Parts: sequence; C-alpha cells; structure tokens
Amino acid sequence: MNEDTPHDDSGPSALVQEASCAERVLVLKVRVPGRTSLVIVGAARSGASGASGVGLITSEGRREIWGGRLPAGEARQRGREDALTGARVIALGEAEAYIDQHGSARVIRAAGGRVIVTDEALPAEATRFVDLSDDERTRLEERGLAIARAIARDAVSSRRTEIGRILERAAQRIERRRDAIRGDLDKIGQADRLASQAQWLIAEATRAPRGATKLVVTDWSSGEAVPLEVPLDPSKSAKDQIAAMFKRAKRLRLGARIAEERLEQADRQRAAVEAGRQALADASDLVALEDVLQQAKRAAPRDVTLVGGARGSAEGGASAKAKGKPGRTPYRTFFARSGRKLLVGKGAADNDALTLHVARPHDLWLHAKDRTGAHVIVPLDKGQTCASEDLIDAAHLAAHFSDGREEKVVDIQYTDRRYLRKPKGSPPGFVVVDREKVLVLRVELELLRGLLEREEL
Repeated sequence: MNEDTPHDDSGPSALVQEASCAERVLVLKVRVPGRTSLVIVGAARSGASGASGVGLITSEGRREIWGGRLPAGEARQRGREDALTGARVIALGEAEAYIDQHGSARVIRAAGGRVIVTDEALPAEATRFVDLSDDERTRLEERGLAIARAIARDAVSSRRTEIGRILERAAQRIERRRDAIRGDLDKIGQADRLASQAQWLIAEATRAPRGATKLVVTDWSSGEAVPLEVPLDPSKSAKDQIAAMFKRAKRLRLGARIAEERLEQADRQRAAVEAGRQALADASDLVALEDVLQQAKRAAPRDVTLVGGARGSAEGGASAKAKGKPGRTPYRTFFARSGRKLLVGKGAADNDALTLHVARPHDLWLHAKDRTGAHVIVPLDKGQTCASEDLIDAAHLAAHFSDGREEKVVDIQYTDRRYLRKPKGSPPGFVVVDREKVLVLRVELELLRGLLEREEL
C-alpha cells in the first residue's frame, strides 16, 4: 500500500462520520453497512500496560466513563476533527489506526503522551476494519474500555487539581472581601458614638457664638461624667455642624445593616467554597468533580471563575461571540437567584452587539419601556419558557441599568429576540419591538442588591 493506492475501493467502506479530537485522545464515529462503531485512540499519562493504544468503545461506555464526547478539561482540536471527518478507516493495530484521508494513506498513533497523525502505509498482514471477526471486535472493545478508563483517571487527576486551584482563588477573593467589609464595619461603629455625642452637643451648639473653634460639654452617655471636646469649623455654624453629625450617624447606621448582610453572604459563600474543597477528595469521577464546581459556582458566582472543562454556562448561555474587539464582550453577566445567567448590555453600541449578534432567536429580551437603558438577555433553550423568578430578576436589572433606576415602579417590556428588528440607519441601541409584553415592576431593593452582588467578574 502507498499514497498512490491507499486501499482497495472494492467492497464495503468504513466512513468516518464524526471525529472528536483532543491532544491525548481521539474518537472516530465510523459507519459500515449495518453497523456504527466508535474507534478510540488514546495516550494516557500513566504509562501502564493497556493504558494507551487503539480500541473500540460504545456510546454508552464513553458517556458513562467521561460524561460526554471527550473527558472534561480536554481542549478540542476542531481543525483536526474537520480534517478527519469523511476519511475511511482501513485497519486497526495495537497502537495505531490506518486510514485513507481523502486519497492519502495516514496512520493515527498514540505516541509520546499524545495522539499524532502521520503518513504511513498499511502493513500487508493487517486485517481490514470491515472484516474484523466478532472475537477481534470483543478484544478491541475490552482494550478500548481500558484506554478510556486510563484517560479518565488522568482527566480526573488533572481536573481535581485544576478545580482545587479555582476554589483556592475563590476562597482568597472571598476572604479579601470579608476583610474589607469588616473594615467598613469598624468605621461604621463610630455611628452610635457620633449620635451619643451629638445629643450632648446640640444644646451647647445653640449657644455657641459664630466663629467658635470648639464645643466643650460633659458626656453622660456612659453613666459617668466625661469631658467632651469637639473641634468646629469656624466658617460654619455650630448648629449646622452638629446637625451634620446626626445625618452622618444615620447614614452610617444604614450602611451597617447593608455591610452586615454582605458579611453574612460572604460567610455563606466561604462555607460553600470550603465545602467544595472538602468534597474534591471524595469525587471519584469527572461528573462528580463538575458537580462540586457547579455547586460552588452557584453559591459564589462572582468568585468561582470557570475555566476550560466546565460543563458550560448556567442553563442556556449565549451561543455566539459578539462582533467587536477581540477579548472584549459587549455585556456584563449576572446570575439570577436560580443560577441562570442574565446578560446586560454595557452601552448603546454594545446593546446592538448583545441583542443582534449574541442573543439567539429564542432568548428573552427585556428593556425599560420608553426609557434609555440597557438591553437585558435571558438565555433560554429552544422551546423553553422563562421562569417567573428569572423574569423578575432580569426586569430588576433592566430597571436598574436605565434612567428609571431611582423610581420604585418601572414598566419593563419584554419579548422573544425573534420579534425585534433594527431599522436601517437607526441610532445605536434602537430596535423596534413587534410583539411586546409589559411587566409593571415594583423594585425590591434587597433583591436588586443580591443580583448586583452576583455579577460574574
């Protein structure tokens, strides 16, 4: 066999209908008349006998062992997948698969800890793939399972380490936030002291002459007489300065409630991340590892940053990249109470990019009616209806990121993305809504505050 005559075209053919490729593993979906097979070529890091080579695997076995087409954490090689689709499998050896790639003889081999594709002729003694006996197929299936499990063990070890780093970074972010909040609470602790001082000073302030530089009174708030001296700005009246002390104390007390809520939330998030770090040791497969990561992500969406290998975004998710500068997204991402992602345009031009290029026809679009503001997208699966809780959360974001953010009641229009159109020559961010519904939103500040806390950074 040579490149001019890669194989005999007579008889049945084993066509590659689909290829799933990564650096260390490759799976070919091969169709012969009356049968579809999955050929696996894998190069496990363990180096154990049977951990690398070529075999067959069933769809059920692949799904059970890996949880998907490839193990989590493996970066897909789409160029190689495209190149191998449409090729024909000629024969399988112990560590290589011989193929006809569009008229040229090629060999796919597990070597050096990765899968490579090179030029190589088919040995004369090789058994054609279409002529494999049942015993040979059984042997290849046993080998394929061993290879898949070895690859999975490598993937579990690698992914556990990666998720451990993700959760460690999340724990550090949360701890820094807790330190900052505790610092705010220390400052806020001055509020009661200011208020108690002000009540002893107010009477004296009414008697203080203009231009006074200080007030001196006796503070009885502790039950004992304590001399109290407060410096004043001589350019302002003492009465106005004492009134300002009351206002500041009120603001600080309001800030204390918010800070305490944020600290409680950070404590819950820290506990969830720590629970995830403990659960990593007990996770025995890729599916369990991804569940650990996703649970931590739902608990602390701002802090747990998903990287390659996670099973994807929260339900739905934008399917396309926005047109624009490389590496820049035209939207901010928040998480609803359910964990669903909510996308918010960053500006007028970004609204166009989000709505027209990122959102899919079946996604839900929201906007503050008759106001200037951000477009909000709720990613949905085809045929899926937006849950009422997610709709309310998205409406709060549409109201907040509009010029109606200070109002308690805001009308929010919403519709499927498919019912929007942008007239030619219209300004950035302008769209026409063909079928709209309107939600009269009563803004809940606590709900909004929680949404803003759950921004993905």
